Amino acid sequence: MIVGRNVRYLRTRLGLTQEELAARVSLRGRHHPTASYISYIESGERDPRLSVVRSLARALHVKPWILLAELTENVRFWDGYLSLTPEQKREVQRVVDWKLQGRS
Repeated sequence: MIVGRNVRYLRTRLGLTQEELAARVSLRGRHHPTASYISYIESGERDPRLSVVRSLARALHVKPWILLAELTENVRFWDGYLSLTPEQKREVQRVVDWKLQGRS
């Protein structure tokens, strides 16, 4: 359910239709999912495999963990984070890692 909400949020934020997202996703390098499959994921009717989560993340230009997190809990935070450059995101991740290791 979380993955589906996050996929829908990110897809609409990028201005993509389900058909356009499906065309960007490559499963096992052989084929693309259908728009109805994307719809099933977004509605929570399908729980995608990790390989699908990875492919969706690539198509949505995010790390796979972002699809697994409670992304919609704080939309303003995620909008800000997702608008950062890759270098800025790495810096945020370094600071979070540093804090998690108990350093102040």
